[in-house]
Amino acid sequence: MALPETQQATNIINKASSLLLIVPEKPSSDAFASMTAAYVALLEHYQGSVEAVSPSHVPRQLQFLPGSSQVVMNPTLQPDIVVDIAGPTEITEIRPEPLRGGIRVHLKLPENMAVTRDAVEIYVRSLPYDAVIVFGATDLEELGQLFTNHADFFYSTPIINIDHRPGNEQFGTVNLVDITASSVAEVTHELISSLPNATIEPNIATCLYAGIVAATDSFQSPSAKPKAFQLAAELMNKKADKESVITNLVKTKPLHLLKLTGRMYARLRHDEYGGLFWSVLLPRDFEEAHAEPEHIADAMHELTNNISGYNVAFLLYEDQPQHYMVYMILGNGLVKRRSEIQEQLVAQRENGALTFSISAENHTKAEEVALEKIRGILV
Repeated sequence: MALPETQQATNIINKASSLLLIVPEKPSSDAFASMTAAYVALLEHYQGSVEAVSPSHVPRQLQFLPGSSQVVMNPTLQPDIVVDIAGPTEITEIRPEPLRGGIRVHLKLPENMAVTRDAVEIYVRSLPYDAVIVFGATDLEELGQLFTNHADFFYSTPIINIDHRPGNEQFGTVNLVDITASSVAEVTHELISSLPNATIEPNIATCLYAGIVAATDSFQSPSAKPKAFQLAAELMNKKADKESVITNLVKTKPLHLLKLTGRMYARLRHDEYGGLFWSVLLPRDFEEAHAEPEHIADAMHELTNNISGYNVAFLLYEDQPQHYMVYMILGNGLVKRRSEIQEQLVAQRENGALTFSISAENHTKAEEVALEKIRGILV
């Protein structure tokens, strides 16, 4: 009988001597907070080494989280060369030989042992981790250059995939993907609770509470489900620092984000028949809001948290003269078709969203093209 997923995940962690925790290149606050919760818990209750990696800088509003100061942008590079030899069960001598610009290693086997070249296989592992825990990524491509540069490592290393979105591609060796949860933090709480001798201490509770608050827009989002409220209450009983979370995640939303979101709302359009919501941002909107295209993901998160029942929500903006980008979020009804839609639109994935470009004379023409393309996926 197959073991429950959480137990399989715990077994992977217990067998590993070195763990890599990682979030997407452009992580949600929920994913980042969940990673720090797991990091703090593992530092306390895990016997091996653990490293937390965020490919981008830690956002200012999340720097209050316990463990965030130990998060690094790049994993440790420590090449490990593995040699598999079919036949012999022991090596009698290992002797290194210096070469100009390198080294040669001699492996001496027992006498009368016949070994051919076909019996030897060599593997190179550039990252020194026995297992990986990925938080809040729908697929490995969302890890960005880290995945691109070390694809062989990710394909040959056990992965625990933690998420709550229906569009997750189940890329892990073990997939802790609970689509009934409102946040990655809720799923992470289940994993932490399954660790031997683990307790939800105040620092861990604070990180998990922050993840839930971020994912549910302080419990105001339609996506907030009853068990999110229940877990939040439990975390409060375990001394989660509610005041710090509210101060940093709710009361102090950056002014540029508020301004950018306001401009999106000002031009918000709605096609009720197609279930489409969209908006357009002009270059002057970014200038006046003191914002950059990198802030669009957060602005779209604000927007989609306050609308419901949409098939597609998208934003059109000009990134270069006569060149426009579409940042598109699929509703629950289309998430299962994400790969098909991505291929149809020749789109890229970005933190759960799809992006594609349009060349047009002006934003009006670009908007027409974007609508034609997106309505085409609804047929």
